[in-house]
Amino acid sequence: MSPRAHRHALRKQQLAMACCLALAFPLAAQAQQAEAAPAEQSVETLDTVRVTGIRAAIATAVETKNESTSIVEVVSAEDIGKLPDISIADSISRLPGLTMQRVDGRAQVIHIRGMSEQFGGTLLNGREQVSTGGSRGVELDQYPAELINGVTVYKTPDASLVGQGLSGTVDMQSIRPLDFDGRRITFSGQGEYNSLGKLIDGSSDKGYRASASYVDQFANDTIGFAIGVARMDSPFQEQQEKAWWWGNPDTWGAPQAGKPADAVARQAGEASLKSRDITRDGVMAVFEFKPSDTFHSILDVYHSTFDQDEVENSIMWNNDPWWRDAGGNPVTYTNVGTTTVGGVPVVTSGTLNNVGALNMLNEVNTREDKLFSAGWANTIKWGDIYTLKTDLSYSRAESTRSTLELQSAFGTPRTIDFNLQTGKGFNSFNIPGLDDPTQIYLGMDAMGWGRDGRTDVASTEDTLKSGRIELNRLVESSDFLRSYDVGVNVTRRNKDRDYVAYYVDLKNGRTPIRMDAVPHGHASMDFIGLGNVINFNARDLLGRFYDLRYEASENDLMKNYGIEEDIKTFYAKANIDLDMTDTIRLRGNVGVQYVRSEQSSTGPTVARDASNDWVIAGGQTIGASYGDILPSMNLSADFGDGLLLRFAAAKTLMRGPIEQMGAYTTAGVDVTTREWSGSGGNPKLEPYRATAYDISLEKYFGPTTYAALAVFYKSLETYIYTQNVRWDFTGYDDLGITPISNWGNFSTPVNGSGGYMRGAELSGAIGGDMIHPSLDGFGLLLNASYTESSIDPDGPGGSSTDTLPGLSKVVANATVYYEKHGFSARISQRYRDEYRGEYASLFGDRIYQNTMAESTMDLQVGYDFPETSKLSGLSVLLQVNNVTNEPYRTETTAGGIDQTIFLPSEYKEYGRQYLLGFRYKL
Repeated sequence: MSPRAHRHALRKQQLAMACCLALAFPLAAQAQQAEAAPAEQSVETLDTVRVTGIRAAIATAVETKNESTSIVEVVSAEDIGKLPDISIADSISRLPGLTMQRVDGRAQVIHIRGMSEQFGGTLLNGREQVSTGGSRGVELDQYPAELINGVTVYKTPDASLVGQGLSGTVDMQSIRPLDFDGRRITFSGQGEYNSLGKLIDGSSDKGYRASASYVDQFANDTIGFAIGVARMDSPFQEQQEKAWWWGNPDTWGAPQAGKPADAVARQAGEASLKSRDITRDGVMAVFEFKPSDTFHSILDVYHSTFDQDEVENSIMWNNDPWWRDAGGNPVTYTNVGTTTVGGVPVVTSGTLNNVGALNMLNEVNTREDKLFSAGWANTIKWGDIYTLKTDLSYSRAESTRSTLELQSAFGTPRTIDFNLQTGKGFNSFNIPGLDDPTQIYLGMDAMGWGRDGRTDVASTEDTLKSGRIELNRLVESSDFLRSYDVGVNVTRRNKDRDYVAYYVDLKNGRTPIRMDAVPHGHASMDFIGLGNVINFNARDLLGRFYDLRYEASENDLMKNYGIEEDIKTFYAKANIDLDMTDTIRLRGNVGVQYVRSEQSSTGPTVARDASNDWVIAGGQTIGASYGDILPSMNLSADFGDGLLLRFAAAKTLMRGPIEQMGAYTTAGVDVTTREWSGSGGNPKLEPYRATAYDISLEKYFGPTTYAALAVFYKSLETYIYTQNVRWDFTGYDDLGITPISNWGNFSTPVNGSGGYMRGAELSGAIGGDMIHPSLDGFGLLLNASYTESSIDPDGPGGSSTDTLPGLSKVVANATVYYEKHGFSARISQRYRDEYRGEYASLFGDRIYQNTMAESTMDLQVGYDFPETSKLSGLSVLLQVNNVTNEPYRTETTAGGIDQTIFLPSEYKEYGRQYLLGFRYKL
């Protein structure tokens, strides 16, 4: 075993052992108490102890988990608009088997049981939600934590759960005003600071958050109304240093002067600073009407806007052996030092000479999202045995993202002194002249890209309309069947994407412009030893110095398409509750869904015109239809005294990545052979399908104390890979060339062979008073999970080193809290093993990156003034996110050698996030 693998294995064993010991502790304590207490004393219910704040939220979550017929995990608000973290994704990611992926320094998407956000369903009040990105994965940072009252994560579905995911389903809930016993008014505000400071001139390191909510009841508690508003103006900073690739070019017949023979060297690099300001405004309103026990109506509406302004400074260079300056001279090395990694010499220090391919980019990027969701649910009861439910919902997302980058460069080649890490940490460089405007020019095109800049705009519109009707009938005559449900849900989803890109050139073919003739400022790259570098506002210079030139690539043009899905879900479910013996009660449900899917896409056929330019030459509308039968079963055996054994089995599906289902293509008929060939999206793509089995053993000791062990197994019938296949081109635009057959070769995502996902989860909550009265107020939450898969995401014959997107084999969380006499404190540690992450990339594309293990810590301290105080109702709170400034890291393999060694690729730091504020309730 390699030292790297040994360290990972040891760390996993330590995490698992720590969680096992912590969970065993309350079991032992409970056993000791049982010996000392009379036999008739036991904890029968979870609602006999009145707790508030943190403990109240934990007690509610534990009780919901206990009473659910499915295997679920729950986060509950401590009070109105007070989830335990600054974001929904942060709160959910602490649950057993779940973790989050950091994007731009913040928790954005959730991975459930080792699968990326593409495999999970997201609901709001039980209704499927659209996404603001190009994929199906819902970005949870669009939903303010202040407006969400709780979250339930379904790990096992039942037949009435519509919009479920393959890995699990996240259901966010807003408050219900008639659940409260009176008027509630709350206000809160927080100031925010990022520890990295102002990285770029004109950026900000300070922000704020503010929210208010109003809940009331009228007409003898038959009408309820609630409204909440929340605003966030938050700064995010980022320092990044990156190796594009590592390799030994000697193997390819391209030795470099001064580089030791057969040594691996970094062939290109990049360093960047990013400053973002995110403004999000959200409003949630709920109207509830319940004039009698036989009729109940709820209307809820959510709307948010999300704006992000980002400025970026970056420096990049290419030092591979094939690059030559204007005189034909290559890059050379001097003063080289090496470090041995896995038996291979790796260049880690020295000087690069004659680096002419050195570019500085100044970028201005914006993002504007609008999200709207509304639902109207009605419940009608009659005859004491029938309940009819109807639900109409609408969800819509609009997103516009634009990027603008302008290039600058030195007038002559540079020398670069470097000192590189082979492990964790920033590298160090020296490049003279980065802050000298007399040596730097606009319009040099040092990288040879054929432009002085680039700009693009990507727009996405996603709408979902849904209607549902369900009938429940009580069965009083049966000893085991308590009721049954039958229902139908109809959904139509449309997702349209538009994309346009332009090259940017200096006006009228002007000669390069020296930077001292251009308005500019400075940004600090001290974090890698480069000191101050010149920066400028690309947006301000665009109209003054540049012209736009339309020159689309085939990739640009294929990002214009629309997708429509019509889904009809018919379901039936039997709800079971019986006493198997005097001590064992069995409850749960057995049901089935029939899902009828019709999908289609309209997209472009992209080809070269007579001038050899890429153009949209035609288009087509292609689709498919299919049906799925999805049985499910959830059974829970209650042995008394809080001991439960659950078993679940279900067949599940998740529709394929929506960005892969477009009818965009470069396919065409060869003028000579008259045969079809090409590549593109697959509008006939069918879902991922799986059969899932779950077992969970749970023991509940009290309102805030439980222990659970769960195991799961998912057998995926298919997985989606991009492959070259024989393809039926019926319906595709042949651009006027008649083929000899509608069959040809096509590179596209298709349903291929699957594999298994399996794992185990250990979790628990410990209230200090269960151990000893002196520990009253203290508590501990722990969980750890292990997940593995047999699936190669690249398909048969793919890379053996790649893992399923989102799969961290080990995920662990620990939270220690204290709450008493108005004082509260909590510290949380989150760990996830290395994984393959999916990210938005350049020019609207999505990429995968091998992301290293990370451990993030958050803390908060608060005080609630007592009722006897003149400040009664006021709370103050300090929160610190990313306490240890945990970096984001990726690794890559080196080319040109026989061994597989891992070397640093990307290293980022986001800084600590400090929030200090108050909350006041009337």
